[in-house]
Amino acid sequence: MTVTLQDVSMILALPIEGVPVCFSTGAAGWRARMFELIGAVPAVPEDPTKNRVPAGATYVWIVEHFSQCPDDASEETVQQYARAYLWYVISRTLFADGGGRTAPWMWLKALSGWDSKQSRGSAALAYLYRQLDEACCRRKDEASIGGPLVLLSVWMWEHFSVGRPRVIGYDAWDDHDNPLRKPTWAYKWDKVSEFTGDPNRMYREYTNEFDTLTSEQVIIVMLILKFPSLSEFF
Repeated sequence: MTVTLQDVSMILALPIEGVPVCFSTGAAGWRARMFELIGAVPAVPEDPTKNRVPAGATYVWIVEHFSQCPDDASEETVQQYARAYLWYVISRTLFADGGGRTAPWMWLKALSGWDSKQSRGSAALAYLYRQLDEACCRRKDEASIGGPLVLLSVWMWEHFSVGRPRVIGYDAWDDHDNPLRKPTWAYKWDKVSEFTGDPNRMYREYTNEFDTLTSEQVIIVMLILKFPSLSEFF
């Protein structure tokens, strides 16, 4: 049992059909290309040989320059702000690298076209598996993991009782007068109890619980595929 494309669709509502997400990750000329896409680019360090920066922009820089789109913005400016927003979101939630400071240029590059029918759900799932594999090989104390961890967390909470938080409530769903606009499975876990214990101690406890887990304690499938009423979950 593992995370599947069906889980990606139900939890993240990402498209799982379409052409593969394939593009060159090269960074040659990235500053000029970034300016073409969002109309701004981070300043060049005074001494690039001493202060080498990765191709991309810090999340702080993106927030400072694109937090509020002007009311009288042109169509081009609106698209630039929208592209910067999506770059920020996917770099922090879907394709996070575990570093936590910089949005890589390649994910902005992937947003060059608006009309591409790409299977972004497949890309997110593949990236998660790669991050899990790399995390298992790390040994340093500061080792971390990236990828769509919301997907992994919600999937785990649905199938295992180990580490599952307590749902404490949810806000009424607003479909904005569109009856087809339904919440994803992640909405069920929007408000949960926060973890406040010692991570090292809980890690040992979770490991012991997983070692003694039986098949009867595992939920194999998500039984409800529609959201007729959120009250059914609680």
